[in-house]
Amino acid sequence: MSIIFPGNYVAHLNAYRDQGVLAVPGVEYYQLRGIALITADQTGGGTLALEILSPDLRQDDKPRLDKPFKVPAGATVYRTAISTTNLAASGTDTVSVSGLTTTTNTQASLAAVSGVFPEAGASTSYSDNAVSIEASEISVSAAYSGALSIVDPSDCAAVMVEVCFFLDAPGPDVDDYSIPYKTESGQGY
Repeated sequence: MSIIFPGNYVAHLNAYRDQGVLAVPGVEYYQLRGIALITADQTGGGTLALEILSPDLRQDDKPRLDKPFKVPAGATVYRTAISTTNLAASGTDTVSVSGLTTTTNTQASLAAVSGVFPEAGASTSYSDNAVSIEASEISVSAAYSGALSIVDPSDCAAVMVEVCFFLDAPGPDVDDYSIPYKTESGQGY
């Protein structure tokens, strides 16, 4: 858990380690980033499984495996985003975030324009009214319509998803207090 104090430098949260930040007392914020690597052209629409990639970049002997993209129970999802790299579509096909409990205004959708996905991707706008409260752990995926084609076969192609959510922080523990050591006074025979 990271705590942000005024003047601290900001870094990306580590989704692989489930790293959150306590920016508002009593609330932990998380930013999960997952990816679906595309190794062959996709047709007919469907769903892509997302993974949180291991920090280990070697593919032959990876000590830490990739993790499934899951949002924990009790999470309040307030923003999602989606983008692609090295992918083209047929016409105005879309890719979108999928799997959240509440789908209205919470799942970002990216539409291709003349077969090209916008480089900036797409995201939902933050709103107190457009949140998805997850009662149980859920798997997030990426849905696509039509076809996805790899533009440059010599380069990686992927659909990238970001889900931002918060959880209630746990209650205080002994590390949150300066509790004095218990000492004996006097001789103590």
